Amino acid sequence: MIDVSVTTAPAGDVIVLDLWAADAPPAENGIRLLQVEPRRWWLIDAGERADDIAVRIADSGAATTIGGGLVRATLSGPGWRTLLMVSGCFDAEDPSFGIGQVAATTIHHIPVWIAVTRDTACEVFMASSYAPALTELWAGANNPA
Repeated sequence: MIDVSVTTAPAGDVIVLDLWAADAPPAENGIRLLQVEPRRWWLIDAGERADDIAVRIADSGAATTIGGGLVRATLSGPGWRTLLMVSGCFDAEDPSFGIGQVAATTIHHIPVWIAVTRDTACEVFMASSYAPALTELWAGANNPA
């Protein structure tokens, strides 16, 4: 058995922010920034400020709300890296993959974004339609018959 717990919930208010000619957006209270591509950030828990964000970036980028289509799985425990290696294409056990980093990869044919939140935890974002298949895979790997 792998020493990890998995909980899932809707991702909530997630805004994709593309900035074409600027560096990282400024940090704001209550909004967590995840850089998922070179000029793309996900703003976690930012839904209530979507209109304000769109006005501030004006013609320098684009903002789109995507949270309704995502599930956020939280993997907690010392075995989270081992669990991600089950049917994964990414070396989650690499110690340089640390807090604040994000990796886009696939696990069991499912596109995911992995965000390390603590030494013993990460969040895995995935399309809602794929969440049952991935959580079933993890449950089987975590509790082998």
